[in-house]
Amino acid sequence: MPPRMDPLLQETIIASIAMTCLGVLVALLYWGLTGLSPWPGLVMGEIGGFGLGVVLLVLSSPKRRHNR
Repeated sequence: MPPRMDPLLQETIIASIAMTCLGVLVALLYWGLTGLSPWPGLVMGEIGGFGLGVVLLVLSSPKRRHNR
C-alpha cells in the first residue's frame, strides 16, 4: 500500500491548482473582453496575489482527519 500524503500538502496542491485556473481564466477574460494583452500588468499582479490566495484557501478549507 502506498504511503499516504499529508492532508496539508494535499490541500496546498489543490489550492495551487485552483489559483492557477482562476488566474488563467481572469487573464483570458481580460484579453478577450478588452483586446489588450494582460502582460505584464495583470499577470504580474496575479503572480503577486497567488501566494496569498493559496494560503487563504488552505487555511479556510475544512479539516480532514485520516485514520492511520
